Amino acid sequence: MTIREAINIGTSQIAPRWPETPYLDACVILASVLGSTRAKLLASLSDPLSQSACEAFMQGVSERRAGSPVAYITHHQEFYALDFYVDKRVLVPRADTEILVETALGFIKPGSRVLDLCTGSGCIAIAIKHTEPEAWVEASDISEDALAVFRRNADEILSGQIVTHKSDLLNSVPGKFDIIVSNPPYLTHSETSKMKNDNWPEPPLALDGGADGLDFIQCIIAAAPDHLNSGGYLLFEADPAQMEAIKLKFEKYKYNDIIIRKDLAGRDRVIAGCYIGKD
Repeated sequence: MTIREAINIGTSQIAPRWPETPYLDACVILASVLGSTRAKLLASLSDPLSQSACEAFMQGVSERRAGSPVAYITHHQEFYALDFYVDKRVLVPRADTEILVETALGFIKPGSRVLDLCTGSGCIAIAIKHTEPEAWVEASDISEDALAVFRRNADEILSGQIVTHKSDLLNSVPGKFDIIVSNPPYLTHSETSKMKNDNWPEPPLALDGGADGLDFIQCIIAAAPDHLNSGGYLLFEADPAQMEAIKLKFEKYKYNDIIIRKDLAGRDRVIAGCYIGKD
């Protein structure tokens, strides 16, 4: 079997279940199997595949058909032009989350203290530190499994450099910060239950934000003033439909200069507020 034949077979098997990008999915899976790039793969379409490569590729195609994200199959996901390791212990980094990083970077100065809360794979904290090496960046997560993935990425991309905390939100995080950034669980319980019933492989712990999806966001907004320096910013990624409710919660706890940024599809995706201090 040649590379072209394998890609065509993989595409035809993926397409009925995942019609959006079956050819791309097949190419990415095969490139990973061969330890190659898509560009090199497409330049070698007539080359033959070994039996072991064919078997590994078809296993990946089978996993994709069953619903596994391509990133879980290849264990790679690009985020902010960096290559992150991912597996089923963490969410797959999304392109929309890059808007959260860009917004946070707009507030960061050399020496700023930054906390990435609910860090997961570490894509936010690591992208910030990689872009602003003079910033002091820490990260926390309640999941030791997630922190293990984070540490692997931090070691591979930054040779460490980021302090981590195993913490239920802010409960076990010491010190104060100039910026707290978070992509917390913000799906509703019913949305998470449906995904679980559909065998969605991402960890429910990183998805389920309660009845209205705002349980964690509300707790963070209330607790963050004790962990922010005066004039510090709190930033979230959230669902576009949640933005007005989050804005009201920010105002309730005396945050000012509230801004909302749109994602790649033009939907409200990131919200930030500045905490000046208690009256």
